[in-house]
Amino acid sequence: MTQEKNDRTTSDRHTDILDGYMAGESRFNDWAHEKLGDLILTDWEWGRIAMRWDIDDRFVMPDGVMFGGHIASVADHIAGLTAMTVLEANEERFRTSKLETNFFRPVMRPFVEIDGRVVNASKTLIHVEADFITPEEKIAVRISAVQVRRMTG
Repeated sequence: MTQEKNDRTTSDRHTDILDGYMAGESRFNDWAHEKLGDLILTDWEWGRIAMRWDIDDRFVMPDGVMFGGHIASVADHIAGLTAMTVLEANEERFRTSKLETNFFRPVMRPFVEIDGRVVNASKTLIHVEADFITPEEKIAVRISAVQVRRMTG
């Protein structure tokens, strides 16, 4: 099933990837678990994703705080998944050209909720923002990213 907003539809290829990720049946799930931690896609629609990041001890420093560089790696992954929601052709791909990560408070166990959104999608660029929200419903991190669209084949 494709996700629609304003008569625009996510491509079949990207819908399958996102639905597979949400179902836990994508090759990206295993990769993300190994490299980034337990990221769960809980919902998505055109221009938006919702995720939960269950933080495990592999990525926490001795003082209990998540290393900022690791958060930036997760931010790039989130930006890509969010950008994917607005790709309309199966042949479309993207690459990160800018990623900014702003830290407001530490990311710590047990989890953060992540709300990603496309703030603008043009013919060549996709601008994404995402907030990492603590269990106390406070913003820990806000990211801003630019993805460059490209066609394959």
